[in-house]
Amino acid sequence: MAIDPSGNSRPDPTETLARVVESTAHLIATAEQFDDAAVREPSLLSGWTRGHVLTHAARNADALVRLLTWAATGVKTPMYASAQARDAEVEAGAGRSAAELLTDLRESSEKFAAQAAMLAPEQWTAQIEGRRGGGQAAGWLPWWRLEEVLVHHVDLDSSYSPAHWPEYFTEPELGMIAARFSDTVFTPESPTFRVHAEDLDGDGDGDVVYGVCTTPDDEQAPIVRGPSAALVAWLIGRSRGDGLNVEPHGSLPQPPEWK
Repeated sequence: MAIDPSGNSRPDPTETLARVVESTAHLIATAEQFDDAAVREPSLLSGWTRGHVLTHAARNADALVRLLTWAATGVKTPMYASAQARDAEVEAGAGRSAAELLTDLRESSEKFAAQAAMLAPEQWTAQIEGRRGGGQAAGWLPWWRLEEVLVHHVDLDSSYSPAHWPEYFTEPELGMIAARFSDTVFTPESPTFRVHAEDLDGDGDGDVVYGVCTTPDDEQAPIVRGPSAALVAWLIGRSRGDGLNVEPHGSLPQPPEWK
């Protein structure tokens, strides 16, 4: 992994892109099972149907293509014209037929993968800006897409759950979430706590423990233990904390809102 200017480890974009393609194929296989009635059913996201989730996944691919264009050309090309425009696109597309939603998802995903594959190694270091703002290396784009595909696959409320997330996703994602929640630029307020992924061994270096607004060895801060997938799901609001334990015994901390 490379280290970006903020100090975070950045997964290799070429390797991650291959995983995006694989994970997208699984997402599409799930979407292929939906008929017109199924895409009108509620998703796990409040106020959104499965049609909203599938449309959002497609429009996210388009938005990341714009950032790939920025990286390739040096011409500033934002993800979205505005937050309102982003929401309007999702709302406008959510009511389409299952076949239309599937075609849109497939074509937009293929366009993202094809354009990402064309970036030269040096272009992955180009500075772009994501939806949350702040300069980031373009090498993060495949990871952002992987995050979208895997998380929103769960949101479809079908046969795919956080337990299906691969370790190559949950291990780095857990550290990234802890870093984001600890950064006041992204999260103005967060409780202090630690998370311990009991299924990970830190590449043989010992327990995988991350601190949110504290250090991993801060024994005064509560520690939440469990499988990495369950921890990630809880931290990003896809679980109430099933399968997790907290020490000292009591209620789980309330993570900040995931945005």
